[in-house]
Amino acid sequence: MSAQVDGNHTAVVDMASPGHTAVNVSLSLVALCFLFTGLAVVADDHLVPAIEVLCEKLDIPEEAAGASFLAFGSAAPEMLLNAVATCEHRLKSMETTLSAIQGSALIAFGLIPPLCAFTTCEPLAVSWAPLLRDTIAYIVSLMALVCFMQDSIVTVWEASMLCLTYVVYLMAIYLPVYFNPTYTACVLLKDETSATSLSKLLDPADHAAPTYGSSSFDPVPLDPTSSPSTKTGRLLCAVKRLGRVCSVPCRTLFKLTLPDSNSSLYLVTIVLSLAYVTVFSAGVLYCTRKISADLHISTTTTGVTLLALGAQIPDAIASVSLARAGHADAAVCNAIGSQVINVSLGSGLPLAISTFYYGSVNMAYENEIMLWKSLAVVIGSYLLLNFNFRSVFCLYDANPKDNFIGLTKGDGAILLTLYLLCNAAITITS
Repeated sequence: MSAQVDGNHTAVVDMASPGHTAVNVSLSLVALCFLFTGLAVVADDHLVPAIEVLCEKLDIPEEAAGASFLAFGSAAPEMLLNAVATCEHRLKSMETTLSAIQGSALIAFGLIPPLCAFTTCEPLAVSWAPLLRDTIAYIVSLMALVCFMQDSIVTVWEASMLCLTYVVYLMAIYLPVYFNPTYTACVLLKDETSATSLSKLLDPADHAAPTYGSSSFDPVPLDPTSSPSTKTGRLLCAVKRLGRVCSVPCRTLFKLTLPDSNSSLYLVTIVLSLAYVTVFSAGVLYCTRKISADLHISTTTTGVTLLALGAQIPDAIASVSLARAGHADAAVCNAIGSQVINVSLGSGLPLAISTFYYGSVNMAYENEIMLWKSLAVVIGSYLLLNFNFRSVFCLYDANPKDNFIGLTKGDGAILLTLYLLCNAAITITS
């Protein structure tokens, strides 16, 4: 503290020392780690399993439950994070969460695919059709959000239209099932590799991913003595062990306060889990704003970096494990498909509820051009993924391997470079 005398008035100026700022930022980062861990644990271990029990009780088909109720459960942290910001009616909060959505998209398109490519021995076999579908769905959702924000006011019908994009996305997923029954296996595979079964897939005993052009896509066990990705596998296992150790306080808290999701009190588990997610989301927003204030950086930067990374780290670890276990499609497309939920439901549903109550929501976004930049990055990332893959144009080729994209380590390196450059540009211009 220092005092400045101006005439008859004395102004007190808050001059926080560098050491005090460092302590505040460190404490905020530790709190963010705890809150993000809590969000991941309560969603994956309690909320989603309880919703799965609810779907079984209501006899909801597995394919319908996977992309509706279960998708809602796995995306609950992002949705409630946006809901808290929207209900606060604070510009900085909404800027932060919107930036987090953009940052999550950059990670899904520019970071997760390279990680999957780097942790496997040979190019990943990724089907071009789901990748194309999910990318187009995300672009349409983001374009709708951009258009609705042009006048800085979101109305009821605009928020409803944003939610409707998710309904159209569901139709694009499940209509082929009725016209082509063999497609069901692909849909079910994607559902089975969602958050409801990640605990099984995040086992240290991973498997090798299928390679581009291979005749069989059954998982092949890794040879720990000869595989070039053994070090990566060990590193991944170490990260998982560290995550399990760090999550002990959260798991203990939830075990003591939440009923078993498989018990008759599964509805209570759902309600209490949503309450935890709401409280933790409010804490995340508070810590993020505090870090922005302490470091004197924009909320856009903290949203693209801290919030996005914190929300996507569990998905990144899950995608890498899925890729090593032989589910390359699920690893890449699940990461991209989750972004459709973030934009359409994560932004649309809180806005729809808020506009229904208030009539309209002021969404004056100071850096609207950032949305367009992110959209350009997403499109560029997708084109980069498919630039040298002739299989995209071989729609009717009888050769099965032409339906797959071989994502190489070189492609991953280019995408990773693009991701780093985009984040640097966003940070500099914010």
